Order: sequence, then C-alpha cells, then structure tokens
Amino acid sequence: MTDTATSVPRQDEEREARASRSGGAGNLIVKIILVGLIDVLLLYLLVETYQARWWIAFVFLVIVAVAVNYTYFTRKSLPLKYLLPGLVFLVVFQLYTMVATGVYSFTNYGTGHLGDKATAITAIEQSNVVPVEGGTQYNVVPLVQGGRVSMLITDPTTNQVSIGTNEGLTAVADGDVQRAGNRVTGVTGYESLNLAALSSNADYKAQWDALRPPVEGQRGVYLRALSVTRAGQAKAGYTYDESRDAMVSSTDGTVYPANADIGNFQSAAGQTLSPGWQVGVGFSNYTKLFTDPTIRARFLPIVAWNFFFAIGTTFLNFALGLALALVLGDRRMRGQGIYRFLLIIPYALPGILTILVWKAILNTDFGLINQVLGANVDWLNNPTLARFSVLAVNLWMGFPYFFLVCSGALTAVPADLKEAAFVDGASGAHAFRTVILPLLLVATAPLLVTTFAFNFNNYTLIDLLTGGGPFPGSLTDGGSTDLLINYTFRTAFGTGSGTTNQQLGLASAIAMLIFVIVGAVSVYGFRLTKRLEEIGR
Repeated sequence: MTDTATSVPRQDEEREARASRSGGAGNLIVKIILVGLIDVLLLYLLVETYQARWWIAFVFLVIVAVAVNYTYFTRKSLPLKYLLPGLVFLVVFQLYTMVATGVYSFTNYGTGHLGDKATAITAIEQSNVVPVEGGTQYNVVPLVQGGRVSMLITDPTTNQVSIGTNEGLTAVADGDVQRAGNRVTGVTGYESLNLAALSSNADYKAQWDALRPPVEGQRGVYLRALSVTRAGQAKAGYTYDESRDAMVSSTDGTVYPANADIGNFQSAAGQTLSPGWQVGVGFSNYTKLFTDPTIRARFLPIVAWNFFFAIGTTFLNFALGLALALVLGDRRMRGQGIYRFLLIIPYALPGILTILVWKAILNTDFGLINQVLGANVDWLNNPTLARFSVLAVNLWMGFPYFFLVCSGALTAVPADLKEAAFVDGASGAHAFRTVILPLLLVATAPLLVTTFAFNFNNYTLIDLLTGGGPFPGSLTDGGSTDLLINYTFRTAFGTGSGTTNQQLGLASAIAMLIFVIVGAVSVYGFRLTKRLEEIGR
C-alpha cells in the first residue's frame, strides 16, 4: 500500500520533468528559427552596406548581430532580452536621425549640392554637351537586345559597321550585317527599332538619349544621336583638369577652379557651374536665419507665432477642460453621464477627419458657419482670422483630453483639505486658487509640458487646415499660420512646383533649433514639476 502511494508522486514528477524538457526543446527550436531569420536579414543588410561602402551602418549592424546572438543564446542579461529591440530602434530612428540632422545643418546640403565632388564633375561633363565643329555625321540604327538599347553605327569613311555603347565600339562581321540596298538596317541577333518603337517605350527612349559611344582616335569625342537615323560628333562642354583642380570650357577655354568654400567650380568672374558638391559651411546656416534680411523677415514672425500658438493652445485647452471638469464634478449637476459622453466625442474622432470637417465648415463660400450667420467671412484667408480659426479648431480637438485628466485629478484632491479651507473662511475662488489648483498641477504639470511640445510641432493641424497660409508672398517666404515645423518642411523639400530650391542644410539648422527650444522648455517644465511635487507631500 505504501509503495503504491509513493509511486504516484514519483510518476507525476517524472511526467512534469519530461514535459519541461519537451517544452524547453520546443522553445529552443522557436528561438533558433526567429534568431536565424534575424541573422539572415542582418547578413543581407551587411552585404548591402559593404557594397555601398556605408561603413557606419556596417559597423552598427555587426554590433547588432553580435548583441542579438549573445543576448538570446545565453542565460545572462535577462533585462536586455526585452530592452534590445527598443534600443536598436531608438538608435536607428532617433539618435541616428538627430545626429545626421545636426551634421547636415553645418553643410550646404540641398539642390545643386546633393553629392560629392566626383559626382558633380561627372554631372557637369555629361549635362553640358557641345557639337564638334565640322564633325562627321554617321548613319545609325537603334538596336535592342535583352532590354538593352545600343547604336548600330556605319562609319562614312571606311564603311565599317559597329555596335556602339557607352563602353565602346564592337565591330560587326560583314556577314551579320542586314541591308536594304546600300543602307544598313540591322544586325543578326538584335532587334532594330524605329521612331514609333522608341516613342512608345519610355525606357528604350531614355537609353537611346543617354547613349554616348566614343569616337575611336579622338579623346573626349563621342557620338550623340541627332535622330533615330543620324548621329553627330560631340564633346563635353567642360572637362576636368586634375592638375589645376578646375573645369575648363571646351568652347572658350574659361577656367573654373574648385571653390571649397561654396562647393562649386567658380570662374574668376564669379560664374559658377552646377551642380556642386557638399562642403562644410560652419554656422552659416544658423547665422543666416538672423542676418539674411529675406529669411529673417519671415523666420522671426514665425517663431513668435509658434510660441504664441503652443502656449496659447495649451492654456486654452487646460482652462476649458478644467472648467468643464469642475462644473460636471458638482453633485448638483444632473445628467453628468450624458454630458461627459458628449464632451469626449471630439477626442474620440480621428484628428485628420476632424480637421478636414472644420476646414469645410470654415469655407468662405459654402461653409456652415457663414451660411448660418448669413455672412461672407474669409476665415482661412485673412491672417488674423486664420490664426483665430487654428486656435479654435485645436481647442475643439484638445479640451476633452484635459477634461478627462482634470476630472480624474480632482477626485484625488483630499476633501478634508477643501473643507478646512472653507472652515478657515476662504471663499470658493480662494480655496480653488490656494488648495485645489496647486494640487491639481502636481498631476497635470507633466502633461502640460508634453502638450506644449506636441503643439509646438503640430504639423498636421496647420498643413490640413490652412496649409500655412495665407501667404503674404511666395510659398517659400512662409505663411501667416506657419509653424516652424511647416516652414522647415517647405524649406527642405520645396513647395511641390517641380522647380523649387531644396535647402536641406538650412532646414536641418531650423530643425536643430526646434529641438533645442522644445528641449529647453521641457527641462524647465519638468524642473518646475519637481517643485510642485513638494506641495503634495
């Protein structure tokens, strides 16, 4: 009887041990598969970054690969198993972006200065082409094989037929040449193209226009298609002289030495060739914001409006939310549940949808407000009214948040403190100012700081409601409701007209200023919050 009783627990323990071992083996297999997939992805990225000579990314990926395998295949560093994914994404999407923006802010990065010097030299030579005076013209035929377009060239002097690419010429055996009478029409193994075939295929047309087969025996001279049947000799309008570190004009011999200060080849007369290349410009982008009259005239008003908007909207949202929370917190108020439900509807609706609805409501010709008032008020195209509209719409979207926060915070205020204030003879307003509000700020001050930071960069509201306008001048000059973030975006990526000047270096400098401003205000706000916490102790 005793043996039977003791054998049952032993069997249970053995089953649990077997289940634990099988479960551990299963977990290990899953871990190996998941980490293996991550390793495959990292290996692919390592190959890509190595081929691109992107050494910073290559070293970072090596560190990530080592960290992933060490963390998940050892029993150590348990907290790191949960922190590692977040740390990797923090470095990639936050730290790297911030550092890269800071670096670009000290350069001339932008339209005309996107690449390095070698890229600029190649672009200048290829984009400035001049015909060779008295140069020979050739009969040509467009060919295609495997999706690659080439040029079938007949030398008018020797009648030699060759296939030309940007890499060089390949002679064609006479037996492979296809003719129609005395005219060469094609070559065996290739498909001949006519004007209709080229025009109907954008890829073929682009390849044909980019063909520059070199002319044998003439350095720097190549063939350029004049039509689908004729090609003429041409040469680069500018050639790079390495000994002088300068571009030299092929037509008049003008020398354009490299100017490392501005990142362009510049002649003695001050003429520059485009594109240029990236160079460091020190604090030029930062000083330009305050010293360039054109930029300063718009930048400083935008900064002032940005602070007014962020501070004003934070105060209005908090004040209205708190007022409603106090009203609905009164026990004498009936139908509190219905009112609370109605008041949080603006917060529950998608922000983008709400902004677009308000834009339609504020429309001058068909908006609901003007139809109800029987007026023709230009809400969004008058500078003062547009700013008022922005504040009003943001108030509508933001007050429910503080209404909910303040409703919860008010319930945490000890009732005996309020009763003690009234016993001491304090009025309702005085009790609120000296007891309730300080305790309320202990809980809401951090939220006020984050609300200020959010609204300081509230790009979506401005972009969807007013687009930054109305604009006193051009779009690049900045609008009456532009925040710094909207102005920065337009400076960096242009206005979308196709001919805009992208000033990415200048935009990066503005972005760093935004970071400093928001960071400084946040630090001050949180320090103030710590002082307020002493009130609640």
